[in-house]
Parts: sequence; C-alpha cells; structure tokens
Amino acid sequence: MRRRLLVPALALALAGCGVPAGGTPRAIPSSEVPYGLADPSPAPTAPGTAVPLETPSQVYFLSAQDVLVGVPREVEGATLRDRLADLLAALETGPSDAERREQLSTLLTPEARLSLTDLTDHVATIDIALPAGAPSGAASRRAVAQLVLTATSLSGVDAVSLTIGGDPVEAPLPTGELTSSMLTASDYAVFLTAPATPSAAPAEPPSAVPAPPS
Repeated sequence: MRRRLLVPALALALAGCGVPAGGTPRAIPSSEVPYGLADPSPAPTAPGTAVPLETPSQVYFLSAQDVLVGVPREVEGATLRDRLADLLAALETGPSDAERREQLSTLLTPEARLSLTDLTDHVATIDIALPAGAPSGAASRRAVAQLVLTATSLSGVDAVSLTIGGDPVEAPLPTGELTSSMLTASDYAVFLTAPATPSAAPAEPPSAVPAPPS
C-alpha cells in the first residue's frame, strides 16, 4: 500500500510547482513560474582577449661583428615625447661599462647632441648637432641607423626625419644613396645581420700526369 501512495504524492508535488500532472497541457502564467526559471539563458562569455606585451624600447650599438644590436632601456616620462627624449639621451650616453666589455660601441661621438624638435603623426623630427670629426662614409650610415632604429623601437614612433640646425637634410641609406624621405626601421634592417661571406670555390682536382713512355 505504501508504494501505491507515492504516485499521488508525486503528482501533488508537481502540481504545487505549477506543472500539470495529467490531462490537457495548459500554458503556465509567468507569475506562477518559480523565480529564475523564466530568465533567458545567459549569453556565453566571450573568451578574454590577451593584451599584447609592449616591446621594450632599445638603444642600438655596434657589435664587434659590425652588426647593430638592440639593448633594452627603461625610459621615463608621462608623454611619448618625454619618453623618446629620454631614450635619445640614453643613445647619446653610449654603452655602459658592462656593454663595452661585451665589445659594444657607438658611432656617435661623445659631443653629438640629439634634440627632439617635433613629434607629429608618429613621425619624430630629430635635430643633430654634429661636431668636427663626425663619422662619414659607411660609418655615417650605421650612425644614422643607430638613431633611426633606436627612435622607432619606442611604441608610437614609426619614422624619423633628420635636421641639422633646424634645416632638413638628406640622410644616407645603407646603399650610400641619399634620401630626403622619412626614415623607417626597415630602411636599415640590413645592418641587423652580419653580411654573408662568399663561400670559397671548391678546389679543382689535380690533373692526371701522363705516364712516361716505356
């Protein structure tokens, strides 16, 4: 008898929740639906987007293999212009003692002065005060590359325009060609790798010496 009583008990429990135990189905008024059951399914949460890490700013020095090497430098300043000015000051200072022991050097003379005169639309205008004995030829190309690669390593700086005494100048490209266009890191990327050395031609095998007649 006890088992047979469970059926009407279960029917009463379902009826108490507003679900009919039998007969013709009927719509349940929303006022009778328990709290939370009528709420729409929550929208799936979009996966979090990882924030890319900002590449640290770098100053570029010359290695013993004549390759430009970027060395991380912390910069200070509340604005991009302040941070770039601080980075240029680090380039003026040159390699630290530890970096010099690693045979890093700079082609910018100690008397060279770099002044940020404008920063508009991600283009930095840098005025150079060149003392006597400034680098020339291939050295001047790498010196300009040091400046351009250093400035554009700072996020927010895409190109550099050079002036001397406030006057625009033509800058040397790695090929030696002069350009008045804005300078980008890709213009001087060739200085980031050592030049390929030509492989030696294989030695020719010695020619056979004919045997003397018998």
